[in-house]
Order: sequence, then C-alpha cells, then structure tokens
Amino acid sequence: MPPVTCLDLLDPTRRTILVTLRRLGSATVEEVAARTFLSEGAARQHLQSLEAQGFLAHAPERRGPGRPRHRFTLTPRGEALFPRADHEALQALLHAVREEDPALRQRLVQRIAARAIQHYRPTFEREASQSPLHAVVAVFEEAGYIPELTETPAGTTLVLHHCPIAAASRLGGLICDAEQRCLEAALPRHVVHRTATRPTGDATCAYLLAPGDG
Repeated sequence: MPPVTCLDLLDPTRRTILVTLRRLGSATVEEVAARTFLSEGAARQHLQSLEAQGFLAHAPERRGPGRPRHRFTLTPRGEALFPRADHEALQALLHAVREEDPALRQRLVQRIAARAIQHYRPTFEREASQSPLHAVVAVFEEAGYIPELTETPAGTTLVLHHCPIAAASRLGGLICDAEQRCLEAALPRHVVHRTATRPTGDATCAYLLAPGDG
C-alpha cells in the first residue's frame, strides 16, 4: 500500500484541482472548471480558498481588451503536498557512503560541517554577543531542533528534543558526526561529549559541553 500523503487528506474536489494544476502547470478558472467538471463559480471558490491557504498563487493574464483573467499556479507549499522520494534517495546515498573508505567518510563529515557553519554563521554571529552558548541555542532553534541548556556540575548539557533530520541521522552516523564537528567549531573553549543519540535508541540527542583549556 502506498504511503498516505498530505494530498490524500484534502477534500476530493480540491485534490482534483491541485492535480489538474500539477498537470497543466498553470490554469485559469475556466480551464480548471472544464477539466474538473465544475461550474466556473465553484471552481473560482475552490481556487480562492486554496490560494488563501497558501497552496496557490495567481497572476493576471491579459488577452485583448477587458479585465485580465487570473492564471493560477502551485506555490512551493502546494507542491510540497505531492508525494516525494527525497527520503528514499537520501537513504540510498547514505547507505552507499557507509560502505566507503573511512578517510572518505571523514572528508564528507568535514564538508557537511563546513556547509552548515557557513549557512548558520549569520545567526551565530548575531547572537554570539550575548554568549557562544546562547548563539548555539539560537542556531538549533532556527533549524527546528527544540534545544535546551541545563547547567550541571560537570558542565552544560545541551538536549535536542526534536531532530528534523532524524531519518538521515540513522544512516551511517555522518550527520551526527558533522553536528558534533559544528559544535566543536562553535565552542572552542569547551570539550564536546555526545551523551545520547536517537540513532542508538535514546529518546533525545544530548551533548555535555564541559569546560576546556581554551
């Protein structure tokens, strides 16, 4: 049985309209009505509702004199409703990498970490004036991890209550290793110890950020 997608949870008529737009690329009210066997009034009402939900956008189309017609297209949010195989492709890639030479794996970890550091550098630098730890939390919040800091006698514990890339992190450990590499780069005055990970069965991912010699 194929997996249920967000598209399957919509009203059947609106699902048909979205599929029609996916096939046509763009369409006017009249074109949608003709393809879906709706009246133009009903088609317009559904299109406007889908646009209000952020699934569609429209642009005016002029054909001669008179009022321009609206041509509707899917937005990125609307396109995201359709089935995707990104997860399966990523799994296949990470499985293949796991079989490669350890030296290659380490180079990949370094590159993944370097790209993440470059991407989140503006957020880190903006928040680092308060403290590097505060900046780390801000970066994880922006990435959707739901981080929490707790002070302990051994150091600061960073708990990540959600992992937005959990499926990828379960394959080969590359993502987790790159995550730790980023923390080490952001907190050079701390020794970073990974104390819990979801891929090994823990409920959360966690790090102990112990004071170092830096």
